[in-house]
Amino acid sequence: MKILHTSDLHLGLRLCEYPMNSEIEYLLGQILDIASTENCTAVIVAGDIYDRSNPSPDSVAIFDGFVTSLAERGIHTFIVSGNHDSQERISYLSGVLEGAGIHISPVFDGNIMKTTLSDEFGDVNFYLMPFFRPSQLKAVDSGFTGDDFTSAHRHLIDSLEVDEKSRNIAVAHQFAAGGRDEGDAYDSEAGGSGLVLADVFEKFDYTALGHLHKAHSVINGSGIEYCGSPLKCSFSEANDKKSVNVIELAEKGSVKIVRIPLIQKRDLREIRGSYEYVTSLECRGLGNTEDYLRIVLTDEDDIPDAVSKLRTIYPNLMRLAYDNRRTRESQIVDVTSDEDDIITPESVFAELYELQNNATPSDETMKIVRELFEQSAKGEE
Repeated sequence: MKILHTSDLHLGLRLCEYPMNSEIEYLLGQILDIASTENCTAVIVAGDIYDRSNPSPDSVAIFDGFVTSLAERGIHTFIVSGNHDSQERISYLSGVLEGAGIHISPVFDGNIMKTTLSDEFGDVNFYLMPFFRPSQLKAVDSGFTGDDFTSAHRHLIDSLEVDEKSRNIAVAHQFAAGGRDEGDAYDSEAGGSGLVLADVFEKFDYTALGHLHKAHSVINGSGIEYCGSPLKCSFSEANDKKSVNVIELAEKGSVKIVRIPLIQKRDLREIRGSYEYVTSLECRGLGNTEDYLRIVLTDEDDIPDAVSKLRTIYPNLMRLAYDNRRTRESQIVDVTSDEDDIITPESVFAELYELQNNATPSDETMKIVRELFEQSAKGEE
């Protein structure tokens, strides 16, 4: 049996006010093709389907199309909700969809959904664990008295009575690490989620994790794996190689994992150098000029109207920064932050618009808004 593992789609993500849904839809098309080419029996989506708990209609439509295409090809889908998702929205109509091979974790109530598929080697049991906090388990299970994520998961998994003679797969959206020291190293990526020590998953032949965006094995050879996000979701991920995991299960104990690379529609990358170099034919030839870019200029003097000039060459310039003697002495390298959640007037407007209209503002609307804010900043009426 072959199973494809992906996670952290973050449909609805806006990166530096650029809507990324077309990029994510492009990657989902690749994932669909890989699942078909590899003759996968199932596809796992390990949480954070959406970037926010109240997804826009176009985000829902894209995911609906992806899952529907898998069902039409006879490929099962296993879905858990992540910390960015609304469990109620993700699990809507899950009972009906079950008959179409679409298996969705329900709203967390202290029980874990189990689904079994079979092949020539016997049963494969899938355990779907949505993102949950220890306080949620304590509220529904009087037998749990702990207060940390590791003890909560250990308590829950012990209650499953996993048949270790069969092949078992866990699907979870949590921050897992091999030990507490390693957990400290990754704490900035945890998104507020507490550490789950990886040994709680030792009963499973493969653990499909979501939450961290970089593909890696939590413990080498353990089958506890992050597949990473298909999309580069911030400039901190610019050098990451995005991929999906394809797992091949044969007889009990035989687990083969292959990472298959994904190609971005437009890459997310950084260009660094003088204005003369950045605008040269040499620099333009190093990649697609329509990629999403962060440009760092090293000129000692600021270039007048640099953003507008550079966008005539690189239309998807997202950020401009300077790195020179002045900025280093002032301990300022970036003129804007690289954080996804930077608060700007435009981002506040976009969020309010989406909440009121259940749709993202058009590019034309955002252009008008930017012009109005720029005029306001200059004191114009």
